[in-house]
Amino acid sequence: MRNLIIGIVVLSGFLAFGLQVFTDNKNVSVINQAEPAKQVSGAVEVGLQKGDKAPDFTLYSLEGEEVSLSDYKGKVTFINFWTTWCPPCKKEMPDMQEFYEEKAEEYDAEILSINITTNESSSQVVEDFVKEYALTFPVLLDENGEQTNTFATITIPTTYLVDKNGIIMKRIIGPMSKEQMIELASSVE
Repeated sequence: MRNLIIGIVVLSGFLAFGLQVFTDNKNVSVINQAEPAKQVSGAVEVGLQKGDKAPDFTLYSLEGEEVSLSDYKGKVTFINFWTTWCPPCKKEMPDMQEFYEEKAEEYDAEILSINITTNESSSQVVEDFVKEYALTFPVLLDENGEQTNTFATITIPTTYLVDKNGIIMKRIIGPMSKEQMIELASSVE
């Protein structure tokens, strides 16, 4: 009984001092207090926010090609962070593929799908996933977690909508539907 009480006290202390929970558009995110924070109407937010310039990055695709965010300047870009074992990530992939095939050109949009490879058993599972879901948009590997940290990706999937000038317009936490992607892409000038 004493160990249970000590465990509860330690866990409570950890939660009270180590994590901040806030609600954003009915999605709950866990935030690490060690990250740089912004005060926004009473809630503490970390990472990149609406209005921030999306930092340029270069990652390798599954085919071994270097791909940079700056390659897509002038396009509406969805930067999507995900893993192969995440059920909500699996749920959104068919919708993302449909959007890419049917609407990306109309909205001058691109999807940069960044796999959090540090949370995978190997890059082979990513390759198998891409084949299984018949994904044709760029799938990039964040093999050292640098972009996952830069974009403060804690909940997956997380997607950043970036306008044609490289400015973050929205952060979407949770799976996206094709309809939501159309609505988001059409809202960017």
